[in-house]
Amino acid sequence: MTGPVGDPMPHDGLSPEAEAFMRTVGAASNLPMFVQNVRAIGQMASNLESRVALLEKAIMQDVALAAKVLKIANAMTGTPGGDASNRQQITSVKQAIMLLGYDRVHYLSSATSVFGQLEQDAPAVRDLLVESVITANHGLQLSLAAGWAKPELAYLCGLFRRLGEVLVACYRPQQYLTWLERSQREKSPREGDEAAVFSFTFEEVGVALARRWGMPPDVARTMRPYRGLSDGDHTLHLITQCSAEVTRAQFGAGSLDNEEALAALRADWAHRLSLSVQEIADLQEAVMQEAGPTLRAMRVDVDSWVRERRDVQAAARIRREQHAAGAGDSNGEAATLARLGEELQSRDDDTVTEARLRAAVRALVERRRDATVANDVGLVTQATLRAAHETGFERGVLGISTEDFKFVRGRVGFGNGSTELVRNFVVRPSAAVGPVGAALQSRTDLFVQLMGADAKLYGRDRLIREFNPSQFVLLPLVLEDRLLGCLYFDSVHESIEATDTARRLMQHLRDQLVAAFARHRAAASGPTEGVGD
Repeated sequence: MTGPVGDPMPHDGLSPEAEAFMRTVGAASNLPMFVQNVRAIGQMASNLESRVALLEKAIMQDVALAAKVLKIANAMTGTPGGDASNRQQITSVKQAIMLLGYDRVHYLSSATSVFGQLEQDAPAVRDLLVESVITANHGLQLSLAAGWAKPELAYLCGLFRRLGEVLVACYRPQQYLTWLERSQREKSPREGDEAAVFSFTFEEVGVALARRWGMPPDVARTMRPYRGLSDGDHTLHLITQCSAEVTRAQFGAGSLDNEEALAALRADWAHRLSLSVQEIADLQEAVMQEAGPTLRAMRVDVDSWVRERRDVQAAARIRREQHAAGAGDSNGEAATLARLGEELQSRDDDTVTEARLRAAVRALVERRRDATVANDVGLVTQATLRAAHETGFERGVLGISTEDFKFVRGRVGFGNGSTELVRNFVVRPSAAVGPVGAALQSRTDLFVQLMGADAKLYGRDRLIREFNPSQFVLLPLVLEDRLLGCLYFDSVHESIEATDTARRLMQHLRDQLVAAFARHRAAASGPTEGVGD
């Protein structure tokens, strides 16, 4: 049961926790005005000509939306690599509707309007939106290959398949990242695993929002994992679930480990859809080609994004292997070093900062291979701090947990004022003391530029007020789920380059220090000692 459009009334079947989350989202969950207008079209127009006219009018009321529709439409009707002079230029919204079809423009416009409302400057959101666009186009191509009659509906179902997850990533960003990082470390995330962290599932809030917005019933139904025959179109549910799983396996942060596993996944779905494995694999080129215009309208460079995802996936695999190695798995250690060796090869497109970080991590990996020096935590600590200093951070500190793990205290520092920094670096890993303590408690990495909302949030933290940086990095040191301490780097005056690649390499620096702690502990057969001695 729902109230009037935009009324945040509880929905039947929602848990109290999910209802509370929907209330905190507030106005952002209200139905976008464009979608309200499109819903009215179906009730007002009795024929296609009338619907086209009303849809054109609805789109034209939003200048930015109209510009995006024309941009995407022109890209879709062009022939990649062909002579641009032979392409038919689309100059009006009505022309776009007539060439692409009412349903496609309707769904594209609705999605653009909805995602424009939901998108926030929060970690992971952009990647989820890009994966949603790819899933939508995979559903479109898969429905064509399977001979299903409503490819545009398959597109819409794929687009909103992970709506609930996008919403949570927008409005609970740190909690979402914590869940994602833990999932990456231990296994690929499975449907419903998130309930242990959020006390509700992504499916719950996604379905509730889809119903509130009056989306087609098939959109809400296909948000649920496919579990066999159910009410509604059986084939559409298969197509949507297949598209979501294949896209997540290829591009998701918790991706499958190898091509053989991806091929097995495709084989499973090919059997259900009466297609060959090769037919599903061959869709990928068309999927990425079709997704390109929409992603470019979102200011996403597809090639760069795919490279970034490959790096994220490699880092996730390395973390899983390091987790196994920390538990005494020598095969895990060997696999980790092999993957790191591949990832840390020099790249022509590295910035100066990225190149320095890559070289520093590579040197630590080589040290890790050398059994005669691998257990020297002090040397690895100094190398890690020096690498951060060389990339522009003015000062930094290694903090170590007390024996009872109730505080993290500074032990080793570098840079100007490092003595005072080490003496004053004392933080309790608890959300009660502020956002830095909360990050340590949840084992969350922080890369913060102190401006805008972040300045307001972190400016309340005692530690940040005292140190007064312009930006800082906090990297918890975790071994077998115990908080050993953290690395803290900051800059008071200089602006430090903060690319995704640089952040991953900083995390790799931290991981080498954690590996040194693990080896030192194993060699000593007791508590970690001798840091910085």
